[in-house]
Amino acid sequence: MKDRTLADLRAEIDALDVKILDLLERRAELAYRIGMHKRAHGAQAFYVPSREAEVVRRLLARHRKHSERAHTPVLSDAAVHAIFREIIGACLSLEQPLAVAFLGPVGTFSYEAARRHFGAGADFVPCATLEEVFAAVEAERAHYGVVPVENVLEGAVGQTLDLFAMPARRVRVCAEIVLAVHHQLLSKASSLASVQRVYSHPQALAQCRRWLDSKLAHAARIEEASTAAAAKRALEEGEQAAAIGPRALADALGLHILAPNIEDQRDNRTRFFVIGRHDAAPTGRDRTTMLVSVEDRPGALFQLLKPFAERGVGLTRIESRPSRRRAWEYFFFIDAEGHREREPLLGALAEAERLEGVELRVLGSYPQGEVL
Repeated sequence: MKDRTLADLRAEIDALDVKILDLLERRAELAYRIGMHKRAHGAQAFYVPSREAEVVRRLLARHRKHSERAHTPVLSDAAVHAIFREIIGACLSLEQPLAVAFLGPVGTFSYEAARRHFGAGADFVPCATLEEVFAAVEAERAHYGVVPVENVLEGAVGQTLDLFAMPARRVRVCAEIVLAVHHQLLSKASSLASVQRVYSHPQALAQCRRWLDSKLAHAARIEEASTAAAAKRALEEGEQAAAIGPRALADALGLHILAPNIEDQRDNRTRFFVIGRHDAAPTGRDRTTMLVSVEDRPGALFQLLKPFAERGVGLTRIESRPSRRRAWEYFFFIDAEGHREREPLLGALAEAERLEGVELRVLGSYPQGEVL
């Protein structure tokens, strides 16, 4: 068989691009019609986390099977995931434009998580504090919010948990995002020796502690409300200042990366919750987060956990936080495998709620997130 020329290969790619565009336009048309159907029937939720998660999971499974059979290079899982997240997000915006609140400004890791999860088609609403993110969703100024909940190095984000624990909270956890986090040292300086001050969010500073001890022990570490605010300080103060933050901030502000990927642990990840005003339907691969308080008496916590153990429900996280109602009283944030509408978790929750001295509130059931 005669080898095709470069012109032949490019012509085939051009023809495929036209077919891809035709299919995307057809998908967009169907998404718009779905939106019209939902509005006509009074649908409350246009973004359906269970549906989005299942679509991506099915496509990735198909892609992996193809990769096993292929004898030529194929796209990575991450590339396929990113492409279809953008397609799904763009089409979702045709059903209903979504406003998504996040801890801003643009360029923070919260923004990156929101952007990767919802795609570029959403209207992203920066908030100055995590409390403002919750308030924006509760007041319906935003359809959804994205808040950090824990990091593999530094553990829980206490402020987020405390905000969930506030009385009469009217938001639900409807999805989770697991973001691979890479920290860059951003500056206008030409060498580490010039840097006298390092700015960043407290979590970012903590996640780079060993690197800073080794390479910038002489520099002061100064906390800022966000990585974006830290980068702006570094930009304003010139060569004596640096900031720790995501790569996107370097491009946005004109800083250069003085040192790349300075996080202390290479598999550094941060987990975010998507908060909204509705639940997610079961997918078969779900997680449930609950807020629990128990009386201060011997065996109380054991009695709480017993229904889950007896039914074989895996508890993947138990985090305590001061209740702020009485001294030495605590809330427990518990993550359980499964969906609250499906057994065996359904029965375990029902039994736990009947226990004397137990207050249990399910914050949400949602599809388990893929690492982005």
